[in-house]
Amino acid sequence: MNKHILLVIDHQLNPDKYTKAQLEDNYKTATYCGEASKWKSYEAYRAAYRAAYCANTGGSTSVDYYLNEYFEESGENKDDYIMELTK
Repeated sequence: MNKHILLVIDHQLNPDKYTKAQLEDNYKTATYCGEASKWKSYEAYRAAYRAAYCANTGGSTSVDYYLNEYFEESGENKDDYIMELTK
């Protein structure tokens, strides 16, 4: 499970939960992620990075687009992420 994507989805579901600094930190750590070798593909990495960037800058339509791209490229299931957040 990708922690950057998890935070972006949580931010979408709870828009007042994270500060601007937390969203920026998520974006920056996605950019320089030490877990790069764990990404399913470069496209999944790029989509996660862009989703984090859009969440940081407030582009909600773009966030949805890049989240969908991430799940398509990674083969992961968005519902699993939502279930993780509702635990």
